[in-house]
Amino acid sequence: MTADVHKILSCIGKKVAFKYPGNEGDKRGTLRDRAVIESTNEIGAVPYWDVVDLIEFADEKESEWIRIGYYRKPKDTLNWGSQTTITGRGFWSTQQEKRNGFVTCLKT
Repeated sequence: MTADVHKILSCIGKKVAFKYPGNEGDKRGTLRDRAVIESTNEIGAVPYWDVVDLIEFADEKESEWIRIGYYRKPKDTLNWGSQTTITGRGFWSTQQEKRNGFVTCLKT
């Protein structure tokens, strides 16, 4: 595991927050799990890592939500690059496999 992937995974267990546009409110939850895949880049290109997150929102009837996002490292700093991203109710499994650069979450 590279130092960058280790840093990306170190966020597991930390709080996350979403602020919706206008006066639609916000959501606060906890990052419970994360899958990371290093994106394929040309030599010399800015490195990217795709992430699929499991976020728990304790105040929701269906508390487990999935978020898809990415990190990038243009110089020496690792940056969350998904200020706007898709997040929704879903399922998660501890059994994941990488296929052609994508993560398939398998219900067990």
